[in-house]
Amino acid sequence: MSISVCMIAKDESENIERCLESVKDIADEIIIGDTGSKDNTKEIAKRYTKKVFDISWDHDFSKARNECMLYATKRWIFVIGADEAISSKDSDKIMQLIKDDTAIGYKFTQRNYSDRVSSIKWRSSQRDGYEESSNFKGWQYRGIIRLFRNNKGIRFRYPVHESVLPAIKDIKGKIKSSNIPIHHFQKYSIDKEQYYYQLLQKKILEFPEANSFAEMALHCYEIGLEKEAKDHKKAALELNRNLGDALSFIR
Repeated sequence: MSISVCMIAKDESENIERCLESVKDIADEIIIGDTGSKDNTKEIAKRYTKKVFDISWDHDFSKARNECMLYATKRWIFVIGADEAISSKDSDKIMQLIKDDTAIGYKFTQRNYSDRVSSIKWRSSQRDGYEESSNFKGWQYRGIIRLFRNNKGIRFRYPVHESVLPAIKDIKGKIKSSNIPIHHFQKYSIDKEQYYYQLLQKKILEFPEANSFAEMALHCYEIGLEKEAKDHKKAALELNRNLGDALSFIR
């Protein structure tokens, strides 16, 4: 094995043990960047790894993840959230991925579990073969790169909905799809939705790109801000007409 599992966490005592149990069999090392926990998140993490570090939180997920990754020493980095997990049935599949010498990174399927059947990109979890989905009606799909080579040129970008895709494109690296799910046990809260709204505003200011406006349009649509959703959709399409299909439900 040659994988550094990297995670940032704050006040995740209810979730982090489930996550760490799920990744311990694929990890040569586990690195936790704690961004200010007041509960016993760090104490739980230290049962699994000595590499638990304090990282300042500057309202920027990329900045925190990139700082955490500085401690990684293995050939590959696998990034996961404390409220996520991988299935034990997929551990061997992940280990097979790193044997491929042609790939720089791999895309996974993030399953954001939710009982809100009207949500965007919602899919039923009925008879999907995963125990992790058994307590939920379904999940929202998001393709996301979570396994990539430990290369100084590969770093996360954007304060929210952070991604290493731009960095991998910059070095002309090859990305492959794994179709392996990452199970995300998110908890809905108004405060969290409002905070993400603020981070998306920050993202638009720092990166006024089509995808930034599209993400804000989707977020506004989800939280019922229909006029703002339409305005941000318009801004996104002015920069990239190819986003029309993805935003077609916003009218």
